[in-house]
Amino acid sequence: MCLGASISLARHVHTLKLLPHNARRARPLPLSFSQPGTVSYAIFRNMTTSVLPQSSVLPLVLSSINLALPSGPFDDPTTTHRASCYASSVPAEEEERLLPMFLHSSLPKSPIGFLRPKVMEKILCDHEQCGKNSMWNVFRRPDDSPWAIAFADHIADFAARSQAMSGLLRAWKDDGFFPDILKGWSNETYPVYTPQRCHPKNHTSSLAFGIERAALPLFGFVNFGCLLTAFYECPITGRTMLWIPRRSLSKNTWPGRYDCTVGGGMGLGETPSDTIIRECTEEASLSSSLVEGNLRSTGILTFMNRSPTKWILPGIYYLYELRLPSDGSIQPRTNIEDGEVDSFGLMSIEEIMRLLINGEFKPSSAMALVDFCIRRGVITPESDPRYLDVCMAMRRPVVLPLP
Repeated sequence: MCLGASISLARHVHTLKLLPHNARRARPLPLSFSQPGTVSYAIFRNMTTSVLPQSSVLPLVLSSINLALPSGPFDDPTTTHRASCYASSVPAEEEERLLPMFLHSSLPKSPIGFLRPKVMEKILCDHEQCGKNSMWNVFRRPDDSPWAIAFADHIADFAARSQAMSGLLRAWKDDGFFPDILKGWSNETYPVYTPQRCHPKNHTSSLAFGIERAALPLFGFVNFGCLLTAFYECPITGRTMLWIPRRSLSKNTWPGRYDCTVGGGMGLGETPSDTIIRECTEEASLSSSLVEGNLRSTGILTFMNRSPTKWILPGIYYLYELRLPSDGSIQPRTNIEDGEVDSFGLMSIEEIMRLLINGEFKPSSAMALVDFCIRRGVITPESDPRYLDVCMAMRRPVVLPLP
């Protein structure tokens, strides 16, 4: 008997309890909208319909992928930029303003990030104190109010930008600014990229600079990472069984939540396959040769998220599958030295869906598992009346630079 049969046959098969499509008043999916000289923000595709007899995972998706970034134009000083957040009760026109950040002064059409007012306020304070030695160029309107920033002209290459950002963030951390963000300081350097359509002459790299991982939300920079689902199909029961970890209670983010099998961020200089193989060995004690030989790339997840405290967390995640033997001869195991995972367990898709709906998964991992269910034909146009909206929500456009 396969490992899954010995566990799952002894359990009652849970009835799938998805939130009804009208369980909360749906705010629509994002479509790009802007009127030059007025406001640049994202509006949402209207999803209000009559009551449907079936249930949908759409509320789960929209509570996780809850952000639509401004769509521009970004070179117009009279335009006000705002983000729209599905999970917020605040109307889009009342959301706080965001200021675009450009790589340098000659690229005012392609932002690399978005700043909240309190971050911009701190930058302006530093800018005034440093005078001509400031690392910033502040774009101002005729009334002297700021509308965007870029690196100063003398901060002009990868090394200079990386060094300037490192010095700035360490000073902020030491002085106690933004403690809710910088308390997660990891000493891991993550990449920020140059806008693709604005690469300079003699361009040799798409990297703009490196930055401390914890600081990404301060500037609304894209976080690149990988998420993997390890599974097998039980030959006895026919059920798909997934290896699901519970996050360590010592984690800075989402402690004690369920997760996809393995996940992690892409450090500076890493490729997606480098990242997921490394994470499999560190988090799940799986051999690199096993993972490399059986790894299957399955696409990407655009995870546009705004935290409950309104920090902007745009994410691009490379998705992977790893099929493991059904007899349990190879299975993920916790790595005490790594400390990321409390324990691994086997779960059926029915059990996973129940925990997803109960909000017991880390949001990005929840979306990776929804994507898995779509690929495996568990969530289909016939089973989910909002199937099209679910798929569109998980592929939102990204206006920030990519590799």
